[in-house]
Amino acid sequence: MTGTKATTWTMLRGAGLAIAVGLAGVTAVQGSQCLDGSDDDCLQCASEAANPWCGGSDDPATEMSCTPFHYRPMSFNNVQGTDEWCGFSDGDIFKTLAYDDTTDDQGNATPWPYPGVRAWAAQFNGDCSQAGGNSDYWVFHACDGAGIQGGDCKGDIKYVERFGFTYDGDMEDAGICTPDGQGGGYDDRMYCKFVHPGTHKVYDDYKSGWTGSTNDNEDTFWAAKGLPTAEGAFASKASGGWHDDSPLMQTLSNFPEKEYGGNHPYASTGKWFSFPMYSWRAYKNGNDNNYLSYPTIAENGWKAFADNEPCGDSGCAGAPPEVDFILGGLDAKDDGTPMLVFDMWRSDADGNMVKLNDEVANGTSFVLYPVHENDGSCAPW
Repeated sequence: MTGTKATTWTMLRGAGLAIAVGLAGVTAVQGSQCLDGSDDDCLQCASEAANPWCGGSDDPATEMSCTPFHYRPMSFNNVQGTDEWCGFSDGDIFKTLAYDDTTDDQGNATPWPYPGVRAWAAQFNGDCSQAGGNSDYWVFHACDGAGIQGGDCKGDIKYVERFGFTYDGDMEDAGICTPDGQGGGYDDRMYCKFVHPGTHKVYDDYKSGWTGSTNDNEDTFWAAKGLPTAEGAFASKASGGWHDDSPLMQTLSNFPEKEYGGNHPYASTGKWFSFPMYSWRAYKNGNDNNYLSYPTIAENGWKAFADNEPCGDSGCAGAPPEVDFILGGLDAKDDGTPMLVFDMWRSDADGNMVKLNDEVANGTSFVLYPVHENDGSCAPW
């Protein structure tokens, strides 16, 4: 299957997740992830690396795994005894999603910029004053330690991010986050621009989520057997499932049949999947350090996280007010170049769903290709 090269547009700022999953998609790292034995509002994460810090350069490629905080404890890898290669088999979708295919003169794998992370983009026109023709780029992580979440220290496995354009202001600006008492949705949630901990660039348009919840049974609308599924991610690790009576869950209950007649739009690829992405949220928890909020919020007393929570700071709407749902397939061009083809749907606080392909790409598929060094995509930026 092929699709029109359509970038995913200068989208509205949007929605996040905090679920820890294992290499094959099963829940892993059971129990507390906080160093002090608590379940939430962690000051520090258990099983952290000897040097749990990252960052220090202004090169976006070098710093791709340094996210979402300067604090990167590598908890999942340490508990599971794995490294950045994860032990994926040759046919595993993550060997394409999160590992560059560069080799050295002897044919040995030398992924750029390093194993376990890969950037994807749609356009490659070489004009970096115009972001190579792109309005965003995507980063898929495997076992590189990216994705730890403020609050419960979960999520540093199979993280995925979408970066839009950067913000013209500084990371210290008061407008980085919505003011207290002016949160999103019907239950007062505070959302923030994303400050990259490696480069300290501020992104006005950022979404993140996970591809770790997998379909372990027979093929479904949401995913082929063994591939990432959004259906298993309608929940947060900290607070449990989204409420069945929430407007969003009511919409999702008949979404496959209503919008697609029960057939995934990219099932013909043989490798169809889905996953949700969320807004970057902050919550004041009174902690006396900033390990799990910096550099989005530098002062002590906050946690930051991708918002897959059913409830807000005051009240409970039963689901996040905005979620992006990716329905994708892994395909290839005639020359063997991998390509991700996908539809993207965005929900609102009333549970309505809008297909962004129709809004910005005349209904055609969004398409992404792997980024390589100096390939004209200008990503990552």
